Amino acid sequence: MKRIAWLLAVGLVSAAWLAQPATAQNPQPAATQSAAPAATPPPAEKPAVPALPTAREIFEHYAQAIGGRETWQKLNTRVSRGTVRIEGVDGTNTILVYERAPNQSLSLIKMANGATIRDGFDGKEGWEQNLAGAVKAVDGARSADIRAESDFYFEVNLARIFPHARTMGQRTADGRLAYVVEASAPGGSLHWYYFDAETWLRFRTDVFANPLSPTPTTIERFDDFKDVDGIKVPFKVSAKGSGNSIDIRFTVVRHNVGIAEDEIARPASASN
Repeated sequence: MKRIAWLLAVGLVSAAWLAQPATAQNPQPAATQSAAPAATPPPAEKPAVPALPTAREIFEHYAQAIGGRETWQKLNTRVSRGTVRIEGVDGTNTILVYERAPNQSLSLIKMANGATIRDGFDGKEGWEQNLAGAVKAVDGARSADIRAESDFYFEVNLARIFPHARTMGQRTADGRLAYVVEASAPGGSLHWYYFDAETWLRFRTDVFANPLSPTPTTIERFDDFKDVDGIKVPFKVSAKGSGNSIDIRFTVVRHNVGIAEDEIARPASASN
């Protein structure tokens, strides 16, 4: 559920960035003339502007909002099933995701025509299998991103994974007031994480393949949070770029179920 933009073998490119509205300036009172000299009143005190929470504080609020670290530590596997809508692809597609602590995962999308797309992390490196069955390791910034996000406890370990994260400020996105945190794993892509200012839930992530670009490569959204075994899980997930999108609706999420080795293991590559 954490790496939805990686589930497709196609890139999702630039999306529009919501500009931060300019802050209105307080008008200064007009000077008045007095018939007689008078003592100058002391300047009015300006109301204190609340300090923004640090990235670490936001991460901690988020961890508590989704169930707390202690509850998460009671879980060690997750199996999720659902349906997938891929722009430009007809029919009903399905998704199956296996996750096992500390950092193994496998995602499988089965297309309506019977073709499958697999990707995962085997505990050492990320991999992907194309429609022809060839398996290859993922490299570059994507490799670093996958390594970080395959941590089973990623959602409650953000402060450890992103020690140099910084709060960018408050912005309104998708109709919500949010705290925005900028972070990246060592060698990974730049991410902007959006946390609802009221609920502290992370509802959006902007991913920048090019950190100098003013617009994100991919916008990921998370919605329809439900309680599952004491933690909150988004059952509606999407990723969108320019002209491409993927929408996932999970229908079943189960924890602490047995996962056979062949269900989560990296598959052998098909012969050329």
